Amino acid sequence: MTRLLRVDDATLAGFAVRAGESRASRELLGAELDAAADVLLLGDLDGPGPDRTAAAGALLAITRRVVVVPIIGERQHPINLARTLATLSNLHARRVGVAGTSAAVLALISRLFETWPLDAIVGDTEGGVYVDDTRIVRISDPSYPNIGGPLTLPVDVDDKPVTVLLSSSGSAEPGVDVVWDGAAVPVWDTVVALGAGTDAVGARAAFGIGPSAPFATGTPAFAGAGRLDQV
Repeated sequence: MTRLLRVDDATLAGFAVRAGESRASRELLGAELDAAADVLLLGDLDGPGPDRTAAAGALLAITRRVVVVPIIGERQHPINLARTLATLSNLHARRVGVAGTSAAVLALISRLFETWPLDAIVGDTEGGVYVDDTRIVRISDPSYPNIGGPLTLPVDVDDKPVTVLLSSSGSAEPGVDVVWDGAAVPVWDTVVALGAGTDAVGARAAFGIGPSAPFATGTPAFAGAGRLDQV
């Protein structure tokens, strides 16, 4: 059974202080996080909050197995969010997801993950073909007509960061992998009993869900003149 804990913004700030004290303090904090839960939901459930993706990156750097899922804020641009999360996923063994209250925003981010598939990298140095650029696409989302991508780094579309809709009801749908009632997730306590950690697994394995189901369609990003009204 997946062990879930939510870390509120005040506790995240305390983690930052601890991590800055010494190398030994960072290692101890990382061990506590790895042992306390399988998945950590980062942030308060209301209010604008800070950029929790920055906190996610810091926690991933000092842990070895726990999956971190930052709650995104309304003021964060989907392109920046998707790029940051894709980078963290690539660097830290797919141990990252993203949570929010808008299914439309989560679906947009999930679609952006598919704009540059990892298997589009050819790597033929002798032939001088490094990337199949026909696989890099610009998406079209009627809810966000000014956002099309592509991202500036490849993503494994079979193992995309997990998208979590914070809602007391609803079901998974294209672009939304998991629905959680955020208020029902236990909150990190100042005293946490250390458990017996397991080997690192990616976010999808931690959530017990299968490979990503690609659903985005788009036009080749480098064909034609492109669109000046999209980012």
